[in-house]
Amino acid sequence: MSWETIHKWHTGFSADSVEWCPVEPYNDVLVCGTYQLDKTDNESSATKQKRLGRVYLFEINEKTESLCPIQTIDTSGILDQKWSYQRIENFPVLGTVTSEGKIQLYRLVESGNLNLELWLEATIGENVLALSLDWSTNKLTGYSNIVVSDSTGNVTVWRVDDSLERIAEWKAHDFEAWIAAFNYWNPDVFYSGGDDCVLKCFDLRAPDSFVTNRSHEAGVTSIRSHVDVEHQLLTGSYDEKIRLWDARQMKRCITETEVGGGVWRLKWHPFEKSVLLAACMYGGFRLLCVKENIKILYEYLEHESIAYGADWKFESKSDNLSMVATCSFYDCDMHVGRILLDRDLKEE
Repeated sequence: MSWETIHKWHTGFSADSVEWCPVEPYNDVLVCGTYQLDKTDNESSATKQKRLGRVYLFEINEKTESLCPIQTIDTSGILDQKWSYQRIENFPVLGTVTSEGKIQLYRLVESGNLNLELWLEATIGENVLALSLDWSTNKLTGYSNIVVSDSTGNVTVWRVDDSLERIAEWKAHDFEAWIAAFNYWNPDVFYSGGDDCVLKCFDLRAPDSFVTNRSHEAGVTSIRSHVDVEHQLLTGSYDEKIRLWDARQMKRCITETEVGGGVWRLKWHPFEKSVLLAACMYGGFRLLCVKENIKILYEYLEHESIAYGADWKFESKSDNLSMVATCSFYDCDMHVGRILLDRDLKEE
């Protein structure tokens, strides 16, 4: 098992999100999202401070010698980004949520060069930070919904068509709703986690009922459904634990493990069903094996600040090599690396 850093790039603003495009043939495309308080904004109150942001677009492959964005988009602060796993109207689509309470959808277009073009935009609410988003179509095709969580504790669901239509809304948490994510095997079901230490499960078909779990010892910050293993769900928390759940029985988790540092993002390997990448804030990044138990395989500690963003490149390698991107906050750093997986982790 090894993790080799092959590129480092200074992001300018604080980096909190990296996402590889899952849509072929654009697997070399990577976006990095950033945000930073506007230090020249002297008029806003502390709660309404203006946050600046940028989305950087890269093309990265084995022949890349140094990192240089092919496009930079200036926007308000980026809190989260997710690609749709399915094309929409034949375009790869990137969703972002911002510090001005907006959800923005960008199409990846080819017009000589690759570029992101703003396609649809909607406002979640006034004086609110949109904190996370997820797509309903990462497993199943059909109409696309997006779930968004925000700083007031609300979660909203949006239908993607010729516009963004708000189709449902809940006051889900007493404090910040840090995360919301769909069950990829059932696009009517989604989950939310908040700073009130609560994990909730909602069903669009029964909007007045939901399941509540209070087993987390601190705020719930990450939720991830497994695209390849039905009923398998992960959560991460400020309590420094990763928990594995059976989505059919949410009273208690199957297993949990301490990883050190609050768990901000969890990403299943796109081709190795048991391999997991975790951004663990003050604990750096972790590579884990998730089977009957959750086992830490490797700790990547080359970043010098809060570990927020992490993702796998969507390419299958016969030589067990996987490319990853990671980013950290106050040092404004993005790394691209190669992970050599142990052959024993390969699925038979």
